Amino acid sequence: CSRDIAVLHCNKSTALYNLGKWTEAVFSAYQSLHWDPEYVKAYYRAGHSLIMLSDSYEAISMFHKGLILLNASADRTQVADFVAGIFISVNDEQVFPPTFPPAYDYIFSARFDALTWQAVIERLAQKGKWRSCLLLLSEKKALPANLRVNQLSLKNLFETSELYGHGEKMQEVAELVKWLISIGAKVETIGVYPLHAVMRLCIK
Repeated sequence: CSRDIAVLHCNKSTALYNLGKWTEAVFSAYQSLHWDPEYVKAYYRAGHSLIMLSDSYEAISMFHKGLILLNASADRTQVADFVAGIFISVNDEQVFPPTFPPAYDYIFSARFDALTWQAVIERLAQKGKWRSCLLLLSEKKALPANLRVNQLSLKNLFETSELYGHGEKMQEVAELVKWLISIGAKVETIGVYPLHAVMRLCIK
């Protein structure tokens, strides 16, 4: 009975999120967790609603708690959603909130397999969260050696100017592109004229 009520509140949270009513969506997700603290989907709904409210501190906490509940789940898709959620929460932050380091440590101590990390990186790329990909680049030695990202498109990376600051990040961007290509991203995904994309990037 408690799980049924939790599901109803979580569904309400999803509907409110889709209507852009993020404060109400968070409240409904919390109501869901009140009825069933182990209902993982409610942590996911709360996390994404909190991102929309720019509350990265609490968003990371929600994703982290949900990820711990999933633990060694065989559902790679769900695990990848939560890991990506943690990185998306800090993608636009200049200073990481205190909830981030423990979540970050947990992610890399959990030893997720290559397929899970593939899903994480492809989700981040799809959403244009390249700063989060730079974070992963700094930890590439901790990632599985057989990691491949065959479905990743580089087009958005060459069109995203907010990533680059005033030129000080350009070397990191170059390293990111090299790394992504080395693990399977196709040069062709930059666009029809890769050289033009590179020139536009340099001008930015």
